Amino acid sequence: MRFSNIFSSFSHKNFRYYFAGQGLSLIGTWMQSTAMGWLIYRMTGSSAKLGAVGFVTMLPAILFGYIAGVFSDRMDRKKSLYITQGTAMLCAFLISWLSSSGHIKVFHIMFIGFISGVAGAFDMPLRHSFVVEMVGKEQLPNALALNSIMFNVSRMIGPAIAGFIIKYSDESSCFWLNFFSYFFIMYAIFKIRPYSIKKKKEEESSIMSDLKSGLYYAYVTPYIKYPLYFLMMISFIIMPMITLLPVYVKHLNADARTMGLFMSMIGMGAIISGLQMASKRQNHSLAIEVSRYSLLYGCALLLLSFSRSVIFSCLFFFLAGLGTSRQAVGINTLIQTLVKEEMRGRIVSIYTLSFMGLAPFGNIFWGWFAEKYGISSTILLGGIWVIGANLWFLNEMSNFKKILLAEKEKYDFSEYQNIKEII
Repeated sequence: MRFSNIFSSFSHKNFRYYFAGQGLSLIGTWMQSTAMGWLIYRMTGSSAKLGAVGFVTMLPAILFGYIAGVFSDRMDRKKSLYITQGTAMLCAFLISWLSSSGHIKVFHIMFIGFISGVAGAFDMPLRHSFVVEMVGKEQLPNALALNSIMFNVSRMIGPAIAGFIIKYSDESSCFWLNFFSYFFIMYAIFKIRPYSIKKKKEEESSIMSDLKSGLYYAYVTPYIKYPLYFLMMISFIIMPMITLLPVYVKHLNADARTMGLFMSMIGMGAIISGLQMASKRQNHSLAIEVSRYSLLYGCALLLLSFSRSVIFSCLFFFLAGLGTSRQAVGINTLIQTLVKEEMRGRIVSIYTLSFMGLAPFGNIFWGWFAEKYGISSTILLGGIWVIGANLWFLNEMSNFKKILLAEKEKYDFSEYQNIKEII
């Protein structure tokens, strides 16, 4: 690991503001997410209802995720981020007030979660596409890796703080801290001065035309299509496993502090993974790397399904965090490095949709499965699902690489070399 390379994107003042502001805001977000799961399960005692709330919260990613990418390609991303972050901030205030007043119901959580999900559906392609405007194309892989580190540091710190606060205070304190954390990212957005990124000049087109062209580009481009399909299959299990974490904690006869510890171990594994990615000067053979770490995540789930020890479970959650983070960052790096600039917002939105799209249905299915067959069987089946999806992805990418080598005359030299090295 080359430590001198890890923080090279910090040479850009834009990224320093963004990293600090978004990092603090995400700590609050993870505190709220942890507290919300604990509150719902405490109120209902039902893993199925926990899954249902997760479904409603993530549903907007399916409904609005792709059209959000079209708007990301057509609008000023900095100004748009004020709107999405402001909406999320308002939702945080509402759930804080309802919880503190003692009037909160599951219906309130579902409604506010849906509105917050709509804001998030538009926010994610904006933020991911905005990274290149903060650091330029040369530093993009490093910035994406650091972005992952920031996300996972917050995932480690936020739940740990939330577990402590829930134990000695209540869930509403976590909600209020999340509300105040939004001031940091709003200030960071204000301070950022984006770089101008050249795009291929396109003729005036309608929103519908942009929607179709983005989908067509993703479908006919194998090194975009197969990673997105794979991410979609994995999304069916990743987020639902987080949603059902309170059920697993109760299965071990543990409390909110243990849930915070498990979330922190996932974050710690992801941080180490991000540091390894950020230290790399160049990205080669990303498809193989993604496959390798996806296999690690699947095996970690298999081991978790048999664990009855908090200590061993911590180790397996650490491995799960290491595997799933490297997989997600690897796919994001592969896609954003090779995508055409004029298609970036749309493809990033499809990436976001792939990551979140099947998660709502996964929440419903895995929540029902856990209620009927138990959490251990659920995690075991999840591990088998991940390993099967990984074998499919590795086979498809290997076949494409053979075709690429056989038909290299279809590409110009620089494009061919770039695709060959990265995949």
